[in-house]
Amino acid sequence: MIRTNRTKKRKINRELHDIQTIYSARDTNVESSEPDFANEVLLSTNGLILPSMSNTFCQNNTTKTTYITSSINSEVETQEGEVVIQDEDEVVIQQQIEVVQRIETISTFKEDLIAWAIECKVCQSTVNKLLKIMKKRNTINTDNLPSDCRTLLQTPITLSANIRNVDPGSYYHFGLAAGIKRYDTSNLNDIKIAIGIDGLPLAKSSNSQFWPILAFIVDEAKYVFPIGVYHGNAKPMDSNDFLADFITEIKDLLVNGINIDGSNKKVSIHVFVCDAPAKSFVLKIKGHSGFYSCTRCTQEGEYFKNRVCFPYSKDKSDERTHEAYLNMLNEEHHVGNTLSQLVELPGLDLIQTFSLDYMHLVCLGAVRKLILLWLNKGPLKVRLPNCDVHKLSKSLLEIKSFIPSDFARKTRELQDIGRWKATELRLFLLYIGPIVLKNMTNKDVLTNFMCLHVSMLILLSPNRACHLEYAKELLDYFVNTFQIIYGREHISHNIHGLLHLTDDYRYYGPLDNSSAFAFENYMKELKSNVRKYDKPLEQLINRYTELYNQPHTHLVKNPKQHKMLSRPHRNGPLIDDIKGIQYFQLNVGKIKINISVDKESYILTKNEEVVKCLNIVHIQNNIVLIGKTFEYKTMLYEKPMDSTIFDIFIVKKLSHDLKIWDISEIKKKVMLIYDGISSIAMPIIHT
Repeated sequence: MIRTNRTKKRKINRELHDIQTIYSARDTNVESSEPDFANEVLLSTNGLILPSMSNTFCQNNTTKTTYITSSINSEVETQEGEVVIQDEDEVVIQQQIEVVQRIETISTFKEDLIAWAIECKVCQSTVNKLLKIMKKRNTINTDNLPSDCRTLLQTPITLSANIRNVDPGSYYHFGLAAGIKRYDTSNLNDIKIAIGIDGLPLAKSSNSQFWPILAFIVDEAKYVFPIGVYHGNAKPMDSNDFLADFITEIKDLLVNGINIDGSNKKVSIHVFVCDAPAKSFVLKIKGHSGFYSCTRCTQEGEYFKNRVCFPYSKDKSDERTHEAYLNMLNEEHHVGNTLSQLVELPGLDLIQTFSLDYMHLVCLGAVRKLILLWLNKGPLKVRLPNCDVHKLSKSLLEIKSFIPSDFARKTRELQDIGRWKATELRLFLLYIGPIVLKNMTNKDVLTNFMCLHVSMLILLSPNRACHLEYAKELLDYFVNTFQIIYGREHISHNIHGLLHLTDDYRYYGPLDNSSAFAFENYMKELKSNVRKYDKPLEQLINRYTELYNQPHTHLVKNPKQHKMLSRPHRNGPLIDDIKGIQYFQLNVGKIKINISVDKESYILTKNEEVVKCLNIVHIQNNIVLIGKTFEYKTMLYEKPMDSTIFDIFIVKKLSHDLKIWDISEIKKKVMLIYDGISSIAMPIIHT
């Protein structure tokens, strides 16, 4: 039954399209090659040929690759280096959870006390009690200390004048320019900004929620800061009203740049990062359950088995363009008759600027869906028997002991899949999935999963541009065989989006440059500043004002190669003529080595040697590693791509002789997993 004019128009358009297709097929005598789904039979994928990789290899891994930016008619070069993935749960170096880094040593007791209260997020009553106790003691000079922590921390007295009503809640604008100026940008002439927008529930017992606008400067270290925050018991009614202050400010920065210490620097928007609901809200387009919800192409979804799906077709739909969005050419893609005011920003292509975000699309979307299909949601032919589910869970728990501290979350049982975080799903996809699944699933299911695994390794690497077309073929094959194995009703918005994922590599480089991991991690920082449920926005403003009022603290970037030695010892082993101070632990940038813990002691050198580190020695102005290499290396898998290309090996037989390496020879840290038969060395790609 036709319920709306829009639905009626969609059906008419479909019928016209079908008529044109019939006459076109009659004229050209072209037969459809699409599989017949009418019989609802699980088809074999044997008829489909796995894409073969071109013989063209990446000859020079250090060559810079030029990527298309999200702005019209402009380019940007990404930084050189290895794979960089922002971990949702990394709390130590990557985020503002530590709040501040010191530029100068705080010299006075008062400043130390302020820093302690802010960094440790001590509640006001506790600080007041401490001040009261210190006032009673004569051993500490408290003449310059106030009796109330609000005076000590310079908490603002009133905020109401700066809080703006945004139905059905309120909004406060911290400012983008103010956030940029708190960072050391002396080495940057062009400041590229990544913007993240999403909702944050504050309590399970109410609808209280934040909608923050977050940002970070695109650089090696991703320090997130708030541009503005909305609070209410429902999301903002109008995204244009919600974004008004941000749009006004960013328009000025895009045109005039920003003046920092007398130097004018160019400002540009590199990417907007949102999940599907937030993207729909901001752009005023259909959500992920809509028939025309894809933001990259015009494919119409189908309502099949009580859900909207996007069946795979070799005939690709037209790509969406910025001009088509401006002119609302596809009426059913839009919600209402108004556009997002982001169209007012000069030189911005809204189709390219909004990334697909592999954290939500791949990890929380495709990988979780695959596991659920194997457990109880898929066709009977692909579901795992209970005995295999228990075996798989047992394997995951056994691997847990081999996972180093670089992973904030370890493996857990498959039955807890509903509680798995994005980092756990990423761990399964990139690292342990190929190990635990090799004897658990049928050949077609395993091949399908391996296509996703290999394509993501390519798309997360800055030095794999020469394999980009192959990654696109693998994802196309994955979606096609996914439909055959699991049924077209499971080709959801997320699974369909995989067909467009390689476009993001062209726009932004490795996918973590445009993922939500950094923003998602920072959400915990926002929430931790709310100490009670009364007036949460005012509390948040007060906490940031207290932080920014301190004259001796501000946020800076981490050095690229910070070296730190700790825990000296005299246990050896040493090689002849090597004399120096021995240490258990070494931190080089983001690589953390601890020779006293076996799982923390493996590295990969630039000569492709897998090394077990046995000692760390500081010799004069240099640091060397002493260890043993594995004498035999072989590939873990051959198809769809040789695992050794990604430095993934099965290793055997540790050498008897000790060798020495300079720390400049370290390429990556390695996770060594024993699966009961062999030892697998896998580089940790988020360091």
